[in-house]
Amino acid sequence: MVSGVLPGNRIQVTVQRSEACHSCSAKGACQTLGGQTGDLLLALDNSVNADLGDQVRITIEESALVKASLVLYLVPALGLVGGAIGGSAIAAWMGWDNDGTALMGSLIGLVVGLFMSWAMGKRMATGKTFIPRLTGVTRKTPA
Repeated sequence: MVSGVLPGNRIQVTVQRSEACHSCSAKGACQTLGGQTGDLLLALDNSVNADLGDQVRITIEESALVKASLVLYLVPALGLVGGAIGGSAIAAWMGWDNDGTALMGSLIGLVVGLFMSWAMGKRMATGKTFIPRLTGVTRKTPA
């Protein structure tokens, strides 16, 4: 719902997470990753000429969600597995204990993967692909 009018043909939209998250396939991930559970405030371009109190439809590109999921889940997992393989290879080369070195490698790989995921997420957030946009007014407020 449009909760405010901002300068420059922009509006503030309040998204009630319970409604928006109900149909999301990754709804549990937000809370698992420490996401907020209250209402979300977005400042968006008013491309649909919405007025204060109107209910609006907001979309984000599906490919953006797929890319974000890959960065969030796949990069740390690859770091974990790659670190374990690297640690095991180093153990074989140096003649060390394989299990301990693989464990240390996997922990280092996980930390590196998490850092890379964070850095990639910050970089992706600056692009227009990941910004929600208004696509329509679903209910106008009576004048």
